[in-house]
Amino acid sequence: MKLTNKRFWKFEVFTILYAGVLMLLEMIIFGKSLTSEIVLFIIGWCCITSAITWPIANGKHWFAFGLIYETIFIILLFACLMIDGLIRGLLDWIGFEMCVAFVFPIAVVCFIPSMILAFVGYHTFNKNITNKEKL
Repeated sequence: MKLTNKRFWKFEVFTILYAGVLMLLEMIIFGKSLTSEIVLFIIGWCCITSAITWPIANGKHWFAFGLIYETIFIILLFACLMIDGLIRGLLDWIGFEMCVAFVFPIAVVCFIPSMILAFVGYHTFNKNITNKEKL
């Protein structure tokens, strides 16, 4: 992956828009406004996820791209919660189960938006590229 690849940066911008949609979805479901820390966390989380997904899934079918994105998305969230639990000394078996119970609904709610991101991103950013640009 080259940092001069314009398709990557366009995808990152598209991912920030995706994070905005996720935040809107969260506000609609929970009926609360978000703090600036949560907004920055979600945007950063989505950008890091897309930066990891891009070199792994670039050029693959859009559905595989979406599944890889969603998997990395959930793994990063779960890891973040586990690290936070370890730092606070709150991680035990019940804390682990609560973490899983917290992450599972997020995975379910984010699955369709992730597939939409993958579909639109694949068809937008992989149009008319040559094999040289894929490398």
